[in-house]
Amino acid sequence: MIKQPEYGSRNVNDSFYRFEARMIAKMNTVIGDVELTKAEERTLIWLAGWEESTVNHLLSVIEKAARKRADKMGGYAHDESKYQRSSKSDD
Repeated sequence: MIKQPEYGSRNVNDSFYRFEARMIAKMNTVIGDVELTKAEERTLIWLAGWEESTVNHLLSVIEKAARKRADKMGGYAHDESKYQRSSKSDD
């Protein structure tokens, strides 16, 4: 699970911090309680600062890969609609 750095620990404004928190929440919906290395967590926090469409597309790819693997094993993968915007403008 990704943990957002504490407010004030970096040189970011309030708006960026709130946006990053939303992106991290989306990522955590997909990643769940998977244990991440510090390097993986730092990379995902960095990614959380990118455009929302970029985060959505990456999460979609992760979901597709997880779903494909789960189907092969007869398991379950999350529903990507939990983090997708209702708008189709990102396609």
